[in-house]
Amino acid sequence: MDPTVEKLIEEWLAENDCEELPGKGQPLNLDEYFRWPEDLRIGYSLLKNSGYFPEEVQQLREIARLEDELRRCSDATSKTRLERELRETQVQLSLRLEQSRRQTKR
Repeated sequence: MDPTVEKLIEEWLAENDCEELPGKGQPLNLDEYFRWPEDLRIGYSLLKNSGYFPEEVQQLREIARLEDELRRCSDATSKTRLERELRETQVQLSLRLEQSRRQTKR
């Protein structure tokens, strides 16, 4: 490793309390990282670490939220609205995934 980088890391560690780092003491799981194509790893890693999630992931989360809300809902009008939102989000996700599959085949 570059001595400049090592020095920066050492300075940061001296100035900051490392006890609060997420995942402290646990091994790194790099399986997902190495499943990505080699030329995209750095970019994907930067996006993931910055909190960016692909639209598909956001839609899956929205589907899970709507399903949960639907299970807890007792009002018929609200239930109808939630069911419609859920179907629309599922269709949008399906279309997006199909579009990705077609682009991959090209």
